[in-house]
Amino acid sequence: MPTPNVTVRLATPDDLPETHRMIIALTAQFGGAATITPPMLARIVEGRASRVLVAHLTDSPQRHPVGFALLLVGRNMVAGAEWGFVEQLYVQEPDRKRGIGRALLTAARETAAKAGCQGMTVSSKPETNSSALAWRALGVDSLEPRFAAE
Repeated sequence: MPTPNVTVRLATPDDLPETHRMIIALTAQFGGAATITPPMLARIVEGRASRVLVAHLTDSPQRHPVGFALLLVGRNMVAGAEWGFVEQLYVQEPDRKRGIGRALLTAARETAAKAGCQGMTVSSKPETNSSALAWRALGVDSLEPRFAAE
């Protein structure tokens, strides 16, 4: 499948219904039920320490996001510096393996750098199907004490 033309930007209120649906799908992958509500998601988007990034297919008639990443920004107590932490990254099933996750991770790294972060950690749950392979394909090196995305 060809790589689509992807635009990644900060989420707006118009993106929240589809982002909420993706959070529900992500939670279901772990056999759970999402407890976050649309108003809670709106507060996260507006928060000082969080950035919700959404991916849109610019060459598609669909206008809703096809993926998202939650970037938290704060002080890393071990590194002693401002740090980015990608808590969640999700791409909807029909659009996976097309470079959208890579575009979200690249945008998260750029957003963290603009926020003054000296590094970024990516969270992954071992029970996520193929998560370790996906992160490696996205350029995440877990061999160092901190995760580095190149």
